[in-house]
Amino acid sequence: KLTRYVVIDEVSFRAVKGNGFVALLHELQPRFRILDRKKIAGLVYDLFLVEKAKIETSQVLYHVNVPMDVKTRWNATYKMLEVSLKYRRVFERMAEEWFPFINYFHEEDEKGKKRLGPPVSDDWDNAKAFVHFMKNFYDATLEISASKSPTSQLIYQSLIALQLEIERKRLDDSDPTLKKVSHAMKLKFDKYWGNWDNMNPSIFIANVLDPRNKLQMIKVSIKKFGGTATRIQEFVNKVKLELVNLWMEHKGLSHMLNIESQSMQLERDGGGGGTSSAGGGLYDKLFDDVDAQNEEEQLLEISNEVDKYLADEIENRSNQYFNLLEWWKGNENRYPIISITAKDIFAIPSSTVARKAVFSLGKRVLDPFRSCLSPKMIEALVCTSDWLRAEDFSFWKDPTDDDLEL
Repeated sequence: KLTRYVVIDEVSFRAVKGNGFVALLHELQPRFRILDRKKIAGLVYDLFLVEKAKIETSQVLYHVNVPMDVKTRWNATYKMLEVSLKYRRVFERMAEEWFPFINYFHEEDEKGKKRLGPPVSDDWDNAKAFVHFMKNFYDATLEISASKSPTSQLIYQSLIALQLEIERKRLDDSDPTLKKVSHAMKLKFDKYWGNWDNMNPSIFIANVLDPRNKLQMIKVSIKKFGGTATRIQEFVNKVKLELVNLWMEHKGLSHMLNIESQSMQLERDGGGGGTSSAGGGLYDKLFDDVDAQNEEEQLLEISNEVDKYLADEIENRSNQYFNLLEWWKGNENRYPIISITAKDIFAIPSSTVARKAVFSLGKRVLDPFRSCLSPKMIEALVCTSDWLRAEDFSFWKDPTDDDLEL
């Protein structure tokens, strides 16, 4: 019991030698012999080994937090099923041996209806299929809600991948339940994302500005959904035109900055001789021809830089060290204007929803006493403390914040 006290209340080993504690024990039991710190440390580790052996024997943790379902949050359903599947053997054994669990499903709910359950083999198979299907959406949600890397280039490919997955399940007759769900999901998906012509052009531009995709992702996706060669070319031309328009806009801004910089330099140098306006309309035709030639060369320049980027070799997708921002930084001289466009596009977040911390250690913080111990002893103290506290956890009541942090 003294060892359990040290572990559960997280006191130092020398606390058992404190004068007040010793006086209390002698008052309760005069013949009780106080152990020294080394003996307590040895007993703590022995207790750790005993509790660890119990877990290895049963292959079950005493304290299991299965997330509850929240009807308004689909990811809560996914997490609940994902965790529950790991403890399928536990639920099956509870349904056979633990009468409080069995009786729970014989009772009526608040609406007077008999509760469904406990889950049978078919239910577990359905849960497994749903988890496998919903994992794609869960992973995509986490990916596009990242906050420390560009995500705008991920929107289009995520939409296409999820749309293909929905379509695959919708046409799969092996699982009628999932097929029905997929059909409903497709109706909702098409409502918001079904018409590509109504999408924000930035979604496509961002994907094209990923040198691992360029226009190939768009061509392949349209083809996968039955698009004709004419439709593919029309849409590709539309996206390319949007990119050219952005290029022209950034080219104009860059040109204005250059002119402003040159004007400031002339003012500093005291220059700026004016151009004679003598002759009036004598030069009008000549100036018009010069302007036309300039516009022609600008169009040629646009074609050269945009087409050059799109025609250059696509980057290897298997390169796990590829960094999108570093790539554009390294190719800034090769594509001076498009790189400016890329900076603006990749600065757009794909989601404005704040991403909360997924993992939290809560109170699992080492105090100065424990930070001085060996890793082996820290493991023994922290793990054994959790296991011993878990004995007081009730399956039938909502866990407190402290319970959930264990």
